[in-house]
Amino acid sequence: MRRSVNTASEFSVSRKGRARDGVPSPQVSSVCRSPPARGRLRGTAQRLVWRRRHSGASGHLTRLGFLRLCAFFPISERAFPGPVSLAFRHRLRYEQAVADTKEESPLDKLWQEYARSFRDFDDLSLARWCSQTLGQLHGRAWRLSHPLVGAYRLGSQLAHDRQIWLKRLVNMPAGYVEAVCCRAPLLPLFTRDVVTSGLICQHCNETAISFDQLPSALQARFRKWADTYAPVHDVAHWDDKQRRKSRNYESAFENAAQKVEELLAEAAHDLVPLLLEIFPAVVWEDQDECLEVRPEDITL
Repeated sequence: MRRSVNTASEFSVSRKGRARDGVPSPQVSSVCRSPPARGRLRGTAQRLVWRRRHSGASGHLTRLGFLRLCAFFPISERAFPGPVSLAFRHRLRYEQAVADTKEESPLDKLWQEYARSFRDFDDLSLARWCSQTLGQLHGRAWRLSHPLVGAYRLGSQLAHDRQIWLKRLVNMPAGYVEAVCCRAPLLPLFTRDVVTSGLICQHCNETAISFDQLPSALQARFRKWADTYAPVHDVAHWDDKQRRKSRNYESAFENAAQKVEELLAEAAHDLVPLLLEIFPAVVWEDQDECLEVRPEDITL
């Protein structure tokens, strides 16, 4: 798949969401692994401020709550001011600090429509649905972009807001254990930042299992994979000097994207199944928004 690269003095690369009249398109945004060069922030990116919050609201999107959930939607990368740690990026949301940004984007309205049916559930019905869906997820490794996982994330995050699992309305599904972070059934998410951020909880988006808590044998294999992945991913965040040094950044970007597709497929085949020996079900990240690798690009 050919990826077009903006070689102008910009800090982001996009081929799916094009800017129009200098304003980024109102699509899902992402957190860059490395911050943009100093003095290069301008326009809308300068008005972005960070706030720690898990739930999405009008004009506010969480990375794992929306971007990774809607991996099959068109993705446009947007850089953010200032450095952000990889562990912290899973628990951040952004908002624009101007009045006109309070308007809901089309994507906000779409997901509100998707979640409306779950809001109509009473606590007991929602608890039963979540428990039954976890039973369906049991025993397999699932793509993050899978529709069933997406539906469960909508329901589980609403259940987390209502503290459904703390009310003990239903029994814990067979085979699942209680997550330390939020006491919901543990359904971990494997991401490219597993060494830094560990395994992420699908209910509260916190770190459910830190990297140090994993068996030493898994730590060695995960670290080796992550060390291979990191420099390839960083191609998306090269500054102008690094781009000029490569002479053909478009080719380097395309090669990095193809390599990432192979690495994500390798993780799905060789690494994620190892976690099924510990957990009843696992979700793995099947995209890299910075290199514009989508779920359909990863062939298993």
